[in-house]
Amino acid sequence: FIRLRFMRSKKFKISVFNRYLILLIVILFSNLFYLSIPTFYNYGQLQKDLTKKLSEEFNLNTALSANINYRILPSPSFEISNVLLNTNDNNKFNDYAHIKKMKIYVKFDSLYNQNILKIKNIVISKANFNINRNSYNYLNGYLKDKISNKKIQIKKSKVFFKENNSTNNVIAISTINKSSLLYDIKNNSNNITIDGSIYNTKFNLTLSREIDNNHITDLFLKLKNLNAAVNNKFINDKKNKNNYKGIASINFSGSEIRAKYEKVDKLFKFNSEKSQLNNHTFNFKGKVITSPFYYNLDVDLETINVIKLVKSLSKLKNFLDEKLLLNENLNGAITININSLKGIKFFDKAKIELKIANGKLVFDNSLLESKKIGRILFTDAFLEIEGNRTIFKSKILFHILNQKKFYQKLLISKNDRIEINNIYFEIEKDLSVDEVKINKLILNKIIEENSLSKTIDLSDIIDTQEISRLKNWVELKKFSSETFSKVSNLN
Repeated sequence: FIRLRFMRSKKFKISVFNRYLILLIVILFSNLFYLSIPTFYNYGQLQKDLTKKLSEEFNLNTALSANINYRILPSPSFEISNVLLNTNDNNKFNDYAHIKKMKIYVKFDSLYNQNILKIKNIVISKANFNINRNSYNYLNGYLKDKISNKKIQIKKSKVFFKENNSTNNVIAISTINKSSLLYDIKNNSNNITIDGSIYNTKFNLTLSREIDNNHITDLFLKLKNLNAAVNNKFINDKKNKNNYKGIASINFSGSEIRAKYEKVDKLFKFNSEKSQLNNHTFNFKGKVITSPFYYNLDVDLETINVIKLVKSLSKLKNFLDEKLLLNENLNGAITININSLKGIKFFDKAKIELKIANGKLVFDNSLLESKKIGRILFTDAFLEIEGNRTIFKSKILFHILNQKKFYQKLLISKNDRIEINNIYFEIEKDLSVDEVKINKLILNKIIEENSLSKTIDLSDIIDTQEISRLKNWVELKKFSSETFSKVSNLN
């Protein structure tokens, strides 16, 4: 009998490990049961409750669909498909965002009661944001007031910038890989960060707006592909919320451009302040009209090194490859006056006329000047994209005002000198290759009917492509001497 009792007690004895295992299973199933409570919610009422909470806690005017699914992993959340955000302006339902999927994450300790459900954060995915005048004004006002300190995240979405409310008039498209919005309690400011791209150029944007002084905004933009950064601080006009003024700076390739600006209605005006380009001071001023978009800019450069400029053309090619300069929506004119040219033998100063229109960069009426020799004028000069190639084409006329100085510069012997008024040539260059194609090369092209100088087509005398292969000033002088020797023998 004693032995039987001993065997029974031994049989039913539970080890410490098993006790903890049982406890773990109980806790696990208790948590799973607790986490499953929201599946028994009244989802019709939940739709209304979440709409109200998003309005009160995040100041978001939403239209939530009835397609609500509860997810346990990775943390308790409600996934809602096809959500609309609207401005609710003048009691009208003005949508500015169409969201394919919104996840509302909720706090664990509030799941047991639908009436006390607490939101932890929001994640928006695959949304289309339409930014026109109405939605911009609404969002601008939204950031002036304190937003929630609970984070709003945006992933894999697109922003369509539109000139007006028309759905067909898209000025630009930006993608958002990831973004976050929240109120920073410590600094009392609304903060936004965006990692995305525009015109195929990746960027990081950080924006901070003070609440106490809600008319002051700091913005930092980094363009990764172009190795450039933009800092901007602006102040809204308290009397007119659409007007503001500020100061901005752009840093790229060791240069810094700083400007003060002011916006009044559709017009931007700006002036430079302590700006440097390749360590040389320069000034500029201009204006931008936002609708229809157009800009006009005047730049005065003290000096520029032509050799360094040519070497940095690869940077310009990056802008072209990303279709920033040659974007069809960027129309405008830039005039650049250069008072001193370095690294070039013939010319002292330059004036560059740039016009960007309909995806083409036009250089008409640009010129290079020499006080002692003459000037070069560019006509029918433009840069455009043809398929996968970026092509520069131009007709160039070199007016020679002082023949003696011209020949002395090139060291042409007196026996080989002829009467010369101008040199005309037509060039074409693919920016992806080194060589320049010279289609025509003419001495003394007839510009005026009473011209007495003999016209000579050098294309029939020399191989014009040899010019594009010249590497330095010494080779140019040697080539010029040989060419004028051939021309003088023909006479």
